[in-house]
Amino acid sequence: MAEIPTPASILASYETLVLEHANEAETRHKVINDVLYHILGWTHADLHSEDRVSEDGETTWADYTLRTGMTALVVEAKRVGVTFDEVPDTRRAQLRGKLLTGKTGAAITQARDYARKLSLPFAVVTNGNTWIVFPATRTDQVKFSDSSAIIFPNLRSILDTDYAEFTDLLSRDAVINGSLENELLGRIENQIGDRRLNRFFPAGFSRITRHSLYPLIEDAIVTAFTEDIVNSDPALLAKMYVRTPDRMRFDNRVRIHIQKREGVASKAPIRAVREKGSAEIASLIAGAGSRARPLAMLVLGQVGAGKTTFLEYTRKVSAAEIFEPRRDKPYPHWFHVDFRPFAKGESALAFLVSSLISGINADPFLSDYERCVRHAYKEETDALFRGPLYLLRDDETERRRRITELLMDDYNKGLPYAEKIIRYAAKGAAVFLVVDNIDQFDDESIQSQIFSDAMALAQKIGANLVCAMREGTYVLHKNSPIFDAFDFDPIAIEPPVIEAVLARRFFVAKQLLEGKSGDFTAENGAQVEVQKLPVIIDLVQSSVLGTTIGNLIEVLATSDIRLALRMTREFLQSGWTASGKALRIYESTGRYVMPQHEALRAIMVGTQKQYFEEHSVVGNPFDSRLAKTEAQLVRTYLLAAIVDLSSDSAFRHLEGSDIVRNLRIIGFGDAVTMKVISDLCRLRFIHTTSHSAPGVESNYIVSRLGAYVIRYFLADMMFLENVMMDTFIADEKTWNELRRQTADIYAERGTIKRIGMRRERVQSFFDHMTSLYTPLRDESIRRGLPAAWCTHPFEAARNQLLTNLSRATRSADSNYGAQSQDRR
Repeated sequence: MAEIPTPASILASYETLVLEHANEAETRHKVINDVLYHILGWTHADLHSEDRVSEDGETTWADYTLRTGMTALVVEAKRVGVTFDEVPDTRRAQLRGKLLTGKTGAAITQARDYARKLSLPFAVVTNGNTWIVFPATRTDQVKFSDSSAIIFPNLRSILDTDYAEFTDLLSRDAVINGSLENELLGRIENQIGDRRLNRFFPAGFSRITRHSLYPLIEDAIVTAFTEDIVNSDPALLAKMYVRTPDRMRFDNRVRIHIQKREGVASKAPIRAVREKGSAEIASLIAGAGSRARPLAMLVLGQVGAGKTTFLEYTRKVSAAEIFEPRRDKPYPHWFHVDFRPFAKGESALAFLVSSLISGINADPFLSDYERCVRHAYKEETDALFRGPLYLLRDDETERRRRITELLMDDYNKGLPYAEKIIRYAAKGAAVFLVVDNIDQFDDESIQSQIFSDAMALAQKIGANLVCAMREGTYVLHKNSPIFDAFDFDPIAIEPPVIEAVLARRFFVAKQLLEGKSGDFTAENGAQVEVQKLPVIIDLVQSSVLGTTIGNLIEVLATSDIRLALRMTREFLQSGWTASGKALRIYESTGRYVMPQHEALRAIMVGTQKQYFEEHSVVGNPFDSRLAKTEAQLVRTYLLAAIVDLSSDSAFRHLEGSDIVRNLRIIGFGDAVTMKVISDLCRLRFIHTTSHSAPGVESNYIVSRLGAYVIRYFLADMMFLENVMMDTFIADEKTWNELRRQTADIYAERGTIKRIGMRRERVQSFFDHMTSLYTPLRDESIRRGLPAAWCTHPFEAARNQLLTNLSRATRSADSNYGAQSQDRR
């Protein structure tokens, strides 16, 4: 078995070669290869020998090229006998003057030309002893002669005193983490222009006038589809509360198995949405007053799952009778403290106390002096008039004045008053301190302060404590000492079926419009009277429930009910083009489905005129926001792998360590990988199974949204049209072509022709994305990664895209064929 070369053995080999006047091949084989493989950690899969370089009819060969997914460089090797006398005695030198003369200059120029012809950014020149590293192909308008080289003058220093600096610059791990860009260019980013179409075309391109029915139903939709309005009205809340949890296990359209995330509580939770769970919670609340120790309940659910709605429903509907004020006996009290209005810098305790005081003042028992206040203060006032105020005990006027002063002093302080009132009330009936939206701020210190203040206050006033938070927030804090004081009963809020939620909301909106009429201007200019406005709800409902649009809303919402309601409102507000036609068809046939592409655009663009990822509910899979062209499609690459894995029923999760390892293999540093993972989680394309923050140690599953991005939206014309507007286009030829095509679309007034131009632009964009993705797929195959990492989602989607584009053209011909010169 051959011995692994060491710095000492490599240096010895070099000195032997010098004595023997070795040729270039020996220098490469016995010194340079050992430095690259055993000192710098490059692999055989990274290194390409004798790369063919052809240009202008001439063919030459580069000695080495080192390629990874993140960067690439040329290494030009000279034999040990070639001396680089022109190298200055400095670590850095500009690429001009003496450095570019003699044999040194010839080698640098040769390596630079190879790199430029191969479109590689960096080059290294070495004779085995001296190593010169420099930028060869710059895209930032900096001249080659204004660039600097980094010089390591001799192998002895490289393998000894300069070892750390040398490896920090040229080792594989350093290079894939951006060392060459940082040291030679001053930055990792190579996307420095403003090449996003939405920067140049801020307005939408459609010339179709939208005649909307929405103003006629706006008030009803706002009422029915706004969470806070519904929660404030017990009657509406009772009608709209949905008890059907989402139990989808397999999505046939995108062919993936839906994996559920892990439970976070240490014991089995009560499933609040189910009948059995609801009855169990009602029993706990009803029996809370007879327990020796106060209840502590932890309401857990994902963002938008309905935690606040569950709490409001419990208080105002399912347990409303328990909390009904009575005059004949004590009754339970419910203090709901919602931290959404809480401001950073505000005292959590002061906010809690203020909410308690407001609740006390609004309650007919707690605010009544004769029924509650005098009894809450009886022990204290009796003690005062037995002791320090004994001489005033018979002066009724002075007695009342002193008691009033005591009450007002405590009331103005807040906490002493709330504590005494609630402790007295808790002796006769259960008191619940319900703390909601604790994680309104992501700041851990703020969350911890709210937890500790709420728990301390609940213990002080003898209240049952109910805390509502996201699972991720609980995971973040569950090992904190502040949770040890309570033995929490976990309550899991499972997201209900979104279609069922929307159906209830439409039902209420329709009821709110009963007996109302209105009129609107149709697309042909005619004034249309609508005698019964509820028919419009029937119309829009038929376009959403049980349709592709409804499924679209469900997928894009990722079980976030609040988001689904918002998307539906925005879609109804702007997702129309032909309201008069829609109403006529619905009234004559009983059914009308709005175009899916208009719904998708309305949802993706939202309140903006153009798609911007930061303002949209849908993220852009085609731009990793790293300003590095080589890493632009890593979002798509990772997402495609986990989607492919999810097609297998045996798949449970993808380990973060596997993601990091596989991306390292093809040449992406850990910083890039973790940024992409975090973004995919933030954009709701993937989730951690444990609800924890993304990390190398986490396990990951794909969401339905992430699967649809890879297996559905990649072939969708409207999706591609939107995201291309906020995708960086690095290739200059493609950028100029897309800008020209977009300008022509804006200028064209004929609907049919404009559809054809839009189709061509989508194909141009798709082809560019395909060409960007192909090197990632090829590197994965070449390096032997598992099959899931070697797919090509763009190639897989191409035929379906062409089919969809042809369908769009036929639809345009059908709708506008008689108006091919349409100028609307």
